[in-house]
Amino acid sequence: MAGGKETPRQKMIGMMYLVLTALLALQVSNAVLEKFAIINGTLEGLIKESAVKNAAQLGQIVADGSKSSKPEIVEAVNNAKKVRELADGMVKYVDGVKKRMMQEAGATDINENFINDHSSKVATLMIDKTTNVGTEFVKKLNEYTKQLEALSGRKFATLAKAPKDMDAFKNNEKHANKDFLTFTFENTPPVAAYASVTQIQTEILANEALALDELAKKAGAGVVKFDKIVPMVRPVSSVVAAGAKYEADMFITASASGLTPEMFYNGSKLPISDEGGVKMGKVEFVARANSYDKDGFSKQSFKAKILIDGQPYEKDIDFLVAQPVIRVTTGNAPTLYMNCGNVVNIEVPALGTNYNPSFSANGAAEIIKGDKPGRVTIIPKQRKITVAVSNGGAAIGNQLFEVKNVPEPKFIAYVGNTPVDLRSGVRANQLGNLRIVAEPEANFKEEVPKDARYRIKRAEIILGRGTAGVQRLNATNENPDLRSWISQARPGDRIVIDIKDAIRRTYKDEEEKVTPKGSSGIIMIPVN
Repeated sequence: MAGGKETPRQKMIGMMYLVLTALLALQVSNAVLEKFAIINGTLEGLIKESAVKNAAQLGQIVADGSKSSKPEIVEAVNNAKKVRELADGMVKYVDGVKKRMMQEAGATDINENFINDHSSKVATLMIDKTTNVGTEFVKKLNEYTKQLEALSGRKFATLAKAPKDMDAFKNNEKHANKDFLTFTFENTPPVAAYASVTQIQTEILANEALALDELAKKAGAGVVKFDKIVPMVRPVSSVVAAGAKYEADMFITASASGLTPEMFYNGSKLPISDEGGVKMGKVEFVARANSYDKDGFSKQSFKAKILIDGQPYEKDIDFLVAQPVIRVTTGNAPTLYMNCGNVVNIEVPALGTNYNPSFSANGAAEIIKGDKPGRVTIIPKQRKITVAVSNGGAAIGNQLFEVKNVPEPKFIAYVGNTPVDLRSGVRANQLGNLRIVAEPEANFKEEVPKDARYRIKRAEIILGRGTAGVQRLNATNENPDLRSWISQARPGDRIVIDIKDAIRRTYKDEEEKVTPKGSSGIIMIPVN
């Protein structure tokens, strides 16, 4: 069925027709053909109803438009008459095509013989170009659409749709090269072909209704006359959070053709739009409030004014600004670490899709915007920081964060990839594979992994025997070269590793010095 102002009944009939067409493609049975006869009768009843409604619509257009001498309204009324005449003529033309179908089938009406006729006589009549019936039918449908567009100024889809013009069939290779006539009538029994043409008649009248609707707007049909004007404002929400946009539609309760009101918000002129025939001024501003009551609301207002023919209509519009609540969730980090990239989500649920925040910390931290509103990376420089949150230039509030120092890493000796057991120690021949690793504290590594990257910078390594030092080596990385000690080391000796300095690579790939505290940087490994 055609789109537009279809009734539920029209939609139901259209759906039944499509289902029957699908069944017809699967298997032609007498039962299916009987249903086509029933659908055809229903469609013909719908055609009569639509013709009556369209005639009534034309009558309303003529009645209202005849009161005006404006050229554009006179033209709309005349075009509406032509549309009704055009559609009526088109329906009668299609009636003639249907009569020719009956003649081809050797029938005078839709009786049992016509319904049970499984022949392709009618299909051939429509598809065979030598008969000129089908080609003339398509030509008439296309001409009707073009004339309707010219008279109404509205675009219409073709009534002679090929499969490529239909969403359901445009990617179907089986029908890819078929035209309208072949797709509609190929292998189609007379009663189904007849119902298909009746279906097109309903679409002719449906498009006429849409064209008349368009012309009714131009002619001012159906305009309600009024003597009292009240300015109205319809807010999207009666409560808006500070920092969010207040959005509302300002309009008058009735409208008439030729009326072009001027609308103002606090003295500022508003752009006017036409929505459904009602003139509306678009009100949009960022809501602000300096104080809130015990329930978290602040009463605000603005002045609305509408000018019609120089006559002002004014009203004060009240609304409530809700105090926004800042909600903070963290990404990987449940707390903030000093000089680390802490991923944090700072949300204000009340702002919804209007939330597009900005943040500042007055030098106490560096704040890097993330991939979505509210997601930020905070790099603190102090033990306590306050992040100010604003939205659209309006302050939302402040959020306090506690900051703790980065935990000291644990220094561990490895032989290859195996940690050294400090109770049993290492054998002398393993010294060449000895390495030192600074491992981050487990929670710290999980919470800010990009900040948990350590490297040994400087260490003193001693081969001790009794109270004396046999060998010394100053290492500048994690892999000291102790191969020359293999032949000198004896069971009972010890390897003493004194880590002097390490570095941590930060979120921003900068190096931060780490100096072990007390004995935390000393590792003693017995030689066995």
